[in-house]
Amino acid sequence: DDPYDSLIGLDHKTRAEIILVAEETMKDRPLELLEWHHEKFINDYFAETGLFLKHNLLVWAEVILRHLIKLRSESPAIGPYNHETLYLQRYLMQTLQKQEKYTEANEIFHMLARYDGTGNDDNTTASYWGCLSIEPDSLFYDHSRAKQEEKTTIKKEVRESKQAWRRIRQDRFGFLDGCL
Repeated sequence: DDPYDSLIGLDHKTRAEIILVAEETMKDRPLELLEWHHEKFINDYFAETGLFLKHNLLVWAEVILRHLIKLRSESPAIGPYNHETLYLQRYLMQTLQKQEKYTEANEIFHMLARYDGTGNDDNTTASYWGCLSIEPDSLFYDHSRAKQEEKTTIKKEVRESKQAWRRIRQDRFGFLDGCL
């Protein structure tokens, strides 16, 4: 379900070599100079984050994730409650847990748990009219349906991530296909 699972079969040395290629590729656009509209570079850094996570370079992954979250939150088209930003938050939470930074990881966990998909957290007061429009089916929480929806969403995100990676791979490393 994780887009970075494709790196699992690679040995330590191969992942290290891929990280070197990624670093070389992105040396022209340092992380500090990225702005929210540099979509291509944001995707490149997201891919590099996966390499760092699988290679256990957690501090580097944390730094990049924090910066990507900031950029996504600043974007007028995406913002802090978009699924992409929340996806990055989940990765940051996992990275912090692996580094035993539990207090900060728990803060992110509670923020994600409060989030209801609309940009509001559960503590906001619903209007009186909003309360009148509740469907009877919504009074009961169906865990199996929620799990299925979550799986479907994750599969869609993975598919989109893989497609983005294939485009990037073709653009940047298309010359390698001719070597095989």
